[in-house]
Amino acid sequence: MGESWTLESAARERAPGLHPFAGARLRVFLRHALLTPGLDPRTRYQRFIATVAQAVRFPFATLEGFRHNEAIRRHRLTDPPIFLIGHWRSGTTHLHNLMSRDPQFGYLKFSETAMPLDMLGPLLPFARRRIEKALPETRGFDKVKLALDEPQEEEMALGNLQPHGYYGVYHFPRDMAGQRDRSMFFEGLRKPEVKRFRRQYEFLVRKTAYVKTGQRLLFKNPPSTTRMRMILELFPDARFVHIVRNPWPVFSSTCGKFPRLFSAFSWQEFQDVDIPGFVLETYEKVMRRYLEDRDSLALPSSQLAETSYEKLIADPVGEVGRLYDQLGLTGKDLGLEAIASYAGSLQDYRPNVHRVDPAHASVIRERWAFAFREWGYDPEPPREIEIAKD
Repeated sequence: MGESWTLESAARERAPGLHPFAGARLRVFLRHALLTPGLDPRTRYQRFIATVAQAVRFPFATLEGFRHNEAIRRHRLTDPPIFLIGHWRSGTTHLHNLMSRDPQFGYLKFSETAMPLDMLGPLLPFARRRIEKALPETRGFDKVKLALDEPQEEEMALGNLQPHGYYGVYHFPRDMAGQRDRSMFFEGLRKPEVKRFRRQYEFLVRKTAYVKTGQRLLFKNPPSTTRMRMILELFPDARFVHIVRNPWPVFSSTCGKFPRLFSAFSWQEFQDVDIPGFVLETYEKVMRRYLEDRDSLALPSSQLAETSYEKLIADPVGEVGRLYDQLGLTGKDLGLEAIASYAGSLQDYRPNVHRVDPAHASVIRERWAFAFREWGYDPEPPREIEIAKD
């Protein structure tokens, strides 16, 4: 189906057998499966498979916790972790894929972020074979490859360890704004819930370091664009790279991904969701929060670097090399050699082309004017963005 996905066509597709909640903590799964209103009959089989997976996983995950959790909590990071942040569809994945080719970096793989409680036990190799059969070749909303050993963001794992993660936007579209605001801004959460979120995030980072001993950690996660302050409280020496992109393709590309993700992940009906309205509001909230945190935290340039999708596309090796220099990273020559080899394999990649409704174009110019000014983008759409006719 590819680029032709719509909410209506996505709802007609059969839900895939595997769902991220199959790899969740049992109590998190039960909370969602038993307490969520309006579960879509379309997902009955998917929820059944997740229930079976929970029953199979529970003793293995429990044993893994007994064996390793205390050592994980005591584990100390040898180098400050690096967090790649920025709004969705701004190039975070491309930057992550480039930098992860450097052998000095350890990162979460798809199989690990899907099963964060099972990274060290005997079940993961068995589960990998099942996941691999169900995994599509690409993400569906773009041409980016999906594979079990490719680097993945930590948000799926975070939402499987405790109840509040941004992926809840895709799982429960009847509550998109609430899922976003609780997981990214901690709005409406009680203090114990925020404390649990922080504790599980720290555990996930330390477990990744424990599994990837000897490597510097590299994380990529758009929702963490609003969590810089929390991350610094947990890891004061953390490094950040923030990437931006022309807001026009960010809007169209972000809107375009939702039907495919709803079809795969949603446990509720989603045909009448106002995707453009959600994207317009989310971009403004996220980018304003980043600017506020950037100014108030006043991190040195060696701790916060900024780049853009356009710079990364024009000169991937040179721009990543500049980031290495600014952040004071070692092993640059070896890393750039591997990055250059990977970048050379992407010459045939062509991004999708999108159209923007004129009513949405007017709102973008008005509500996102601060972003056009801040990052020097032309408020008029580039040639590859077509404004649809009324």
